[in-house]
Amino acid sequence: MEAQYFEKETKMENPLLKGLIIIGMIFLVISIFYIFFAIQNVSKETRYIGADSQGNTINVSGSGIVYAVPDVAIATFSAITEEPTLEYALSKNKEKINRVIDFLKRQGVNAEDIKTLDFNIYPKYEWQKTGIDLTVYPLGKRVITSYEAVESLEVIIKDNDQIGRIIQGSIDAGASQTSNLKFIISDEESLKKEARELAIANAKTKAIDIANSLGLRIGNASDFSEEYTIPTYIVSDTSTTGSGNNLEIIVKENKIEVKVNISYDIK
Repeated sequence: MEAQYFEKETKMENPLLKGLIIIGMIFLVISIFYIFFAIQNVSKETRYIGADSQGNTINVSGSGIVYAVPDVAIATFSAITEEPTLEYALSKNKEKINRVIDFLKRQGVNAEDIKTLDFNIYPKYEWQKTGIDLTVYPLGKRVITSYEAVESLEVIIKDNDQIGRIIQGSIDAGASQTSNLKFIISDEESLKKEARELAIANAKTKAIDIANSLGLRIGNASDFSEEYTIPTYIVSDTSTTGSGNNLEIIVKENKIEVKVNISYDIK
């Protein structure tokens, strides 16, 4: 009786054990296939990245240059006044700067083209021993003897023929000094665009010539970068003629240059 029960229990457990084994084998097979295809995908991706980094391209550079005469001048006019009292220094300096502004407006400079660039007050000191208690200040005492007021205007001049007369006239009106004279081109972006187009055409011509020599043809551009040289103009001794009311500033051409680097696919 006990033997029969044991045999019957063993027969009941065998199907369950077999089921577990089968499930385990299926899971193992699926895992193997998953790992295999994952390795294949990584391998394909790696080969793609490697091929792209080498690239079937022609890399060329080009340059485009245009010239233009600046049509806007920017200058700084400063009024400087030193007086014994702060109030007097401020009032006298304000008179000077107002005369300069009035002159500029009479020359046709718009109010929005005149702006205060900075305003400063500097106390002037001296070491004094006269009238000083030397028992307290044996080396003397540092005291304020005067005040210096400084106000500067940044002025935009849109007529090149007026630059010399405006500079001289501003000094005559009360400006103590003129500085930071520079020239710009108001339509610089359109000139930059023109230079860029010339640079791209120059680079493409080089790419075609190279491809023809190799028996190939170029395709689309796959990479592009550019470098823009900001035009500068510095006033030198040879940039001025005349003096006084006949002072004339000679404005010369500026060079605007764009350099490009382009990669073309090859066929």
